[in-house]
Amino acid sequence: MNGLPLKSLLPTSDVDVQPRARPPAPLACDPWVASSLLQKAIRRGDADLAERAAVTLYRRRGSGIWRRFQIIAFEDVGIGSVEAVVEATAIGSDPNLRSGVNGDNRALRYVARLLADAPKDRSADFLIWGAHSEAASGDVQRKVGVMTLSQRLDAVSDAHATIWDRAVAAYYASGVEWGDEKRIGEGDIARLMQTFRDLGAPPELLTATRIAAQVTKEPIVIMAPLLWVAASAGPTPKVFDCVMPPYLMLGDIPSYALDRHTSAGKHSIQRLIRENAAIRAVLATHVAEFRSNEAGYVAAFYADASPVSRRYDWHGSADIERVGVEFDMIDVGVPLDGVPAVLDVFRDNLDHLDAIRAETFGRRRASSV
Repeated sequence: MNGLPLKSLLPTSDVDVQPRARPPAPLACDPWVASSLLQKAIRRGDADLAERAAVTLYRRRGSGIWRRFQIIAFEDVGIGSVEAVVEATAIGSDPNLRSGVNGDNRALRYVARLLADAPKDRSADFLIWGAHSEAASGDVQRKVGVMTLSQRLDAVSDAHATIWDRAVAAYYASGVEWGDEKRIGEGDIARLMQTFRDLGAPPELLTATRIAAQVTKEPIVIMAPLLWVAASAGPTPKVFDCVMPPYLMLGDIPSYALDRHTSAGKHSIQRLIRENAAIRAVLATHVAEFRSNEAGYVAAFYADASPVSRRYDWHGSADIERVGVEFDMIDVGVPLDGVPAVLDVFRDNLDHLDAIRAETFGRRRASSV
């Protein structure tokens, strides 16, 4: 790859971060709720709430928000808007660029709205889970695990292989480990990006991917060029609007922000499992008792935390989502034939979950005053 700085690959010559109005007031919530809300509001296309969550998270966590933005860009926007991903990566990785547009506060408000307004493709999340999961791709992992780097890169280029097999090869070729694991060995991200470039992936996306991999240390970003290659091989993708699950406003916090990554959300899901007879019955049929909470956390996530308002639909994306959700549910102990029933019963009982969230969150807010 060439050595062009990411700034030179931005879709516009200057990042247009103009003051919109008075900065929004921060939310009355802890950093975990703010972080959760930032991502979910972006998924739902709620730019105003995403902007407020970003202001709140920046006050609580400072410059850590820029890494968070890059993960959200690749996980939730992805190839739905390469331009938005490139811009978010450029702004997030270059303090000098942010200072040139009046500093972090205006820049973070701009990025929050940029990502919220962009079409969404969550295929990278499903694909990396499948590539990492032993249950989903153990046989392929064992095969790819003994390949040389050159062989892994050849496997990435193999248009006749499934996208799941190519994802495993790309993951292992990147050298970007999953957290603290020492699993895939040394890779060569420059050679992997060159492989994607040879397959036609746009240079600006490859530059953004390389930078985000270095900044975030998250293998999910490696999936974006592969998905671009796969999507470009089929019919022209389309963007369509989706119906969003209902939610309650708990003061200035929407109920969907209270998921398993927040204390109030985690305890609310546990209580729902204890109190809701329909959910208890379905889980008892399909899931070992000691795994009920894990299954519930994931099912609740797909009920109202995962959906996106503007979906970037390309040939193969629906299958990736379906299989990815199945992998995720299987990993928490739900058998394949039980996945639809578990997901449906949580979707059908969102009103009960929201009522519990309202009580739990309200009580915790009151106790903190």
